[in-house]
Amino acid sequence: MNPLRLTTHEILHRWKSSLLTILIVSAITGALTYFTVNNVGFQKEISRNARDIGSNVVILPAAVDQFQYHAEGGYSEVTMSNQLLKQLIEYHASLNHLIPMLERKTELTHGETSATARVIGITASVPMPGRPKSPMQKSVPENKLQLGSELANQLGIGRDDESTIMIKGRSFRVDRVNRSNGTWQDSAAFMDLETAQVLFELTGQISRIEAIECTSEQCELTGLKSDVVLANELARITDQARILRREKMADARSSIRVVSRDNLRLIQNAFWILLVTLMIALSFLNASQRRSEVGVLQALGYGRARVALTFILRAILLASAGALIGILAGALSANAQSGIFSATSNKFAIDWTAAATIGIAAVVLAALASSFPALVAASRPPAEIMGRDV
Repeated sequence: MNPLRLTTHEILHRWKSSLLTILIVSAITGALTYFTVNNVGFQKEISRNARDIGSNVVILPAAVDQFQYHAEGGYSEVTMSNQLLKQLIEYHASLNHLIPMLERKTELTHGETSATARVIGITASVPMPGRPKSPMQKSVPENKLQLGSELANQLGIGRDDESTIMIKGRSFRVDRVNRSNGTWQDSAAFMDLETAQVLFELTGQISRIEAIECTSEQCELTGLKSDVVLANELARITDQARILRREKMADARSSIRVVSRDNLRLIQNAFWILLVTLMIALSFLNASQRRSEVGVLQALGYGRARVALTFILRAILLASAGALIGILAGALSANAQSGIFSATSNKFAIDWTAAATIGIAAVVLAALASSFPALVAASRPPAEIMGRDV
């Protein structure tokens, strides 16, 4: 009888222990698949939420007085060329979601009511080539304004009102009133950047560029700090600008990603160790239960290699069945619960490549885990094995 047929008979004969092995493998691979597949959506959700914290890098004109800039609540009249944005993209700087802005304080008039506020010309966030992202900042329609909640309240404009505001003799329709976010933006108005440049007679000029740093990989390899990497990059591009890094925000974003990544790795390693340990234990148990059968097989002329192969084939077949069940259950469970990711649930997709990798790894580990018990069982002389059972 060939080893495969012998293994099949043995699995059917000892169906209870075989079923237990399948259940254990399916439970572990299912959990691994669930966490791994969910991790794709989880990391996207973490990235999206970390992004929404706000920009952690500000590029200012070199001539800006830092003390005065902070004293004015992050405001300066100094400008620089808009060409810097193009230079940063061409250099492929360690940044993403670049948002150029032109900012001026001016009077806004709505009917008989006026208020002096910050008017910011802004564009949609510009992704770095090779780092495509959903936009962090959307563009403002041309010849329209978006008002902060407090500024709208000051001018007597409600969220649903259709209103017109005058700025420097030019009329703008209110596109929307933004919800309060507890920052200076609640008292500001936003318009298209090119419109602002024309309105304030500053064509081709910007006040600053806000962005999110992308230096984690480089810093892990070089051991340098992010502000050093960014400062060195900017120095190679121009001497007309300087980096302002929002340290706590940047470090918090990096820490969130590192902790979430390491936590998943810890969970995965624990499950792999559990799988190997249980497969070794089950293989030893199976070998012990079949001690007399091993002696009979060897007495009938089955060599040690064929006996060991029977044990290993059994582990492979059972692990394959368990992995298939576990992967399907884990992947479908993850897909069913993808709604917990509010920002990315509509784009959730099962990573079948990762799921298949888990299945292959589980089968390979099961075969390796059963090899030692199989070799131990096959290495004993048949007379010794059968003599113990007499």
